[in-house]
Amino acid sequence: MSATAERPLIGIEAQRVFLDLRDRTAAFDLAEEVLPLTYDLHFGRGAGELMAKGLARLRECTTFEEVDAVFAQSRDAWDAAGHGANLTTDKEGAWRRIQTVSGLDTATGHVVDVGNPNNGFGDCLLRRNPGVRLVTGVDHRKDPAVMLGERLHFAHQEDRARIPLADGSADIVAFRVALHHMTKRIQEALLAEAARVLRPGGEILILEDSWADTPGFTDNSLTIKFRALDETDKLAALSLFDVSGCLTKHETVAYPLSYRSAADWENLLTGVGARSIDTAYWGFSVFTVYAAPLAVIRAKMA
Repeated sequence: MSATAERPLIGIEAQRVFLDLRDRTAAFDLAEEVLPLTYDLHFGRGAGELMAKGLARLRECTTFEEVDAVFAQSRDAWDAAGHGANLTTDKEGAWRRIQTVSGLDTATGHVVDVGNPNNGFGDCLLRRNPGVRLVTGVDHRKDPAVMLGERLHFAHQEDRARIPLADGSADIVAFRVALHHMTKRIQEALLAEAARVLRPGGEILILEDSWADTPGFTDNSLTIKFRALDETDKLAALSLFDVSGCLTKHETVAYPLSYRSAADWENLLTGVGARSIDTAYWGFSVFTVYAAPLAVIRAKMA
């Protein structure tokens, strides 16, 4: 589970993540406690039970094929129970929660949303915040259904380490739970790129599944348990929370799962020229379906 500049932290397949981590008992125990609770909260009674059954079966898998079969059978059970349609409804609510927690609901000017191939979040932001002049989604993927408009643009990355926008052209560059799906080399390159495209006094915004030494704003027994894990088990738990989505829908996102602590993100932001950094660590906030501990980091640039 070591990381290098070029190699993902754990792996690129969700199936491999479960196989690699099935012996991380403390991480799996916490996932089995958190995930059924949050799925019940978001989707109603019975959703948590399906999640619990899927996780229990995954814990016993020993081959790639067994994991893949559990994913497929769990997705079928999820859809048969009528929960599938709720995933789309929840996404709009999650976007609105993110806007409020991050301060984007009061943002102005040009917002760049890195790691967004379809501009759904940008469309939601423009509908809710008239102070935003323009949103530009940035991604290396090309979604044929990408949303576009007079105030909603998309910039395709030919190079994943570059943001294809002009120097000093943005007011906010946001990374919404996207950076951990990139290698650490790409993370560092994109933060430097964010600093380049920002106007003087602009802001880099990072929302990431993360951990901090201080209590979370929504501190609770789950956050305390997570904070007590060693770093390897923290990384494993965050990975398990993320790939659990494969039990409910067919996932196509790559899984580098290159997580960092809040302190590590702050150090990187200082290195690209941040003059002030404000970090809000929420812990297990239950803002998202899989409810991973959330850090919101806002860095003002010189």
